[in-house]
Amino acid sequence: MELLTQLGINWQLLIAQIVNFGIVVAVLTYLVYKPLLSTIDARRERTRKSVEDAKKIESQKRDMEVFRVEQMKKIDAECGAFLDQAKKDAEATKEQILTLAQKEADRLLTKGEERLAEERSRVFSEVQNDLSTIIVRLTEKILVKEFTPEDQKKWIGDIQKELPSLLR
Repeated sequence: MELLTQLGINWQLLIAQIVNFGIVVAVLTYLVYKPLLSTIDARRERTRKSVEDAKKIESQKRDMEVFRVEQMKKIDAECGAFLDQAKKDAEATKEQILTLAQKEADRLLTKGEERLAEERSRVFSEVQNDLSTIIVRLTEKILVKEFTPEDQKKWIGDIQKELPSLLR
């Protein structure tokens, strides 16, 4: 203790600062870090699910192509006498199936991208709202401990006037 005193360090103040720092770290971990990690994990899971859905769509597209090929072989075997007409019908069917499959795949991909963008926007908005609320609460607590009641009233008035423009 004498060594600390000779160095000009108040050990009681040092211990109080260490305790205060520990409290701030615990509060930030509980109120900011854990909710943020859970939000990120949820977003990661939704992204993973979207990728799986896209793979399923691709697999269905391949299955539709296999089905189309099988149907073409069957039609060719049954309609040897009507070969020219069958080729024309098969081409029309092929184009229609490919167009429908492409439209459906595009629609599902677009829908998935829209859902992902909406989800990303919502998560960002939630995180931003949570962080702003926590910052305001922590600032309020600090102001209560550090300033006199007159200083507090003046600062709160200034913050209430400036806060809407800062949040934009």
